[in-house]
Amino acid sequence: MQDVNITDTTEKHSEVQFSSSSPNPSGPPATTTKSIRFWLLFSSLCLAAFCCNLEATVLTTVIPLIVRDLHVKDQYIWVNASYAIAAAVIQPLCGQVSNIFGRRMPMLLALALFTFGSGICGGASSTAMLIAGRTFQGLGAGSMMMLMEVITCDILPLRERSKYLGFMLAFASVGVTAGPTIGGALASRSTWRWAFYVCVPPGGSCFLLAVAFLRLKSPREPTWKAALLRVDVLGNVIFIASTSSMLLGLIMGGQLYHWSSWRIVVPIVLGALGWFLFAFHQASPYCKEPTIPPRLFSNRTAVTGFALVFLSCMLLEWIVYFLPYYFQTVRGSSALRSGVQSLPFNCFLVPVAAINGQLLFKFGQYKPLHWAGFGFVALAAGLFSTMDSNTSTVKWVFWQFFASCGIGSLVMSTLPAIQSSLPESDVATSTGVHAFLRNFGFAWGFTIPSLVFNNRVRAGINTVEDPEVRAIIASGDAYSQANSPLFASLTVKAKEQTIRLYTVSLRSLWYAALAFSLLGFILVFLEKRIKLRESLQTQFGLDEKKDSEKETKG
Repeated sequence: MQDVNITDTTEKHSEVQFSSSSPNPSGPPATTTKSIRFWLLFSSLCLAAFCCNLEATVLTTVIPLIVRDLHVKDQYIWVNASYAIAAAVIQPLCGQVSNIFGRRMPMLLALALFTFGSGICGGASSTAMLIAGRTFQGLGAGSMMMLMEVITCDILPLRERSKYLGFMLAFASVGVTAGPTIGGALASRSTWRWAFYVCVPPGGSCFLLAVAFLRLKSPREPTWKAALLRVDVLGNVIFIASTSSMLLGLIMGGQLYHWSSWRIVVPIVLGALGWFLFAFHQASPYCKEPTIPPRLFSNRTAVTGFALVFLSCMLLEWIVYFLPYYFQTVRGSSALRSGVQSLPFNCFLVPVAAINGQLLFKFGQYKPLHWAGFGFVALAAGLFSTMDSNTSTVKWVFWQFFASCGIGSLVMSTLPAIQSSLPESDVATSTGVHAFLRNFGFAWGFTIPSLVFNNRVRAGINTVEDPEVRAIIASGDAYSQANSPLFASLTVKAKEQTIRLYTVSLRSLWYAALAFSLLGFILVFLEKRIKLRESLQTQFGLDEKKDSEKETKG
């Protein structure tokens, strides 16, 4: 294999040049035959992707039921925030650990945590127990999704990655698609607890498949002590503590306490100071092996790519959670029916993402996909803001298709864009930062629209004349009232006023999504057009040697 030569990213050289043996660099690269070991490993990764994404969306239609059953009230935001925070903060540490100890053991641990957390959530008897279970789930799922991408990058050259990541995303999208429907069906026929129990059997199956087939090459330190000394313990402690502190303050602000409260100001300030301290530590000579090396941000294409993945994943979560909520409140649909009505977005997402993965594989151009992605999401958000109780089925189906076209163009193309401007040795660290920002975006994708929605409800509370309804909504229960007995018991006039208030509040929510989409569209101009590598040179990859030894002995 030929070496990768990355030139200095200056104004004179607008591209990163790579040596390649391909006679036609502008066309699709030649593909090689994949071994049985490759397909067995890749199949286990796809199953793991299905499990993670099923659990990520299975709650979208049942959160109001959980809130009422466990008397969570305005604490409902922690059910999802604990999952998202845990999944986000673990990413950089997981990337560094996988570089030191290899990919196998971290992946097995992640699968075990995810399955264990699913069981705890299903048996939760209190809000604290549910949040603890969601935290375990988040730690496992966040590590799994990050490691799946790292392993895929280890065994495929950059130009081919989008193609196979597209296949993996198809399985993940099936989980996303099935999540709301499965959650609604289980809640309607049994109990919301099965929304968590349903992930235990597939999680266990993934663990067994990983034990059997996840055998990869990895450089080894001579002793465990030498390996442990490479871990940036201080840096990870600072990063996890400061990130958790900042997220806690931002999530509680305007929800549990006023923004001026010391309970909000102190965590945010401590989190910001912690990030500055973390950045200083990573760049200092005292940090021998940084968790997030400063060189990852040495060029504008990588920096812009990191920003785009945050925005795209925030918008994805935004749509996944608040489309079903629109149907449950404004349209009066049941949990199951709202999941079915949201299927167009999830179903279209699978083929659109796969098609865009193939386009990136064939043409090697990611900037057009980024522009198209944010353009379509902006269009969809603008159209969603016009939805009310009389919007026709044809309209909201097509509008969901536009949203799928946008998100599907983005989810497959951000990681290759980032890695195109970085050497192959930074695969794990860049994927770790990419995965962190993805999950950081997921956290904001529920938190920001929730803040916008609740603040808008409070601002318009006087438009509802019924004092009982005003008292319930003003106490922070506005979100949990979807499909509640309150809606069913309202008089015609009170129900019309309440639905109008929800419609206006959701409209503000989609306006905010439109603004973030346009920001992403503008940022794409900062990226450089860089050729994607067609060769692979890495210390990691499939351990075909062990397979050959087994066959020889057999």
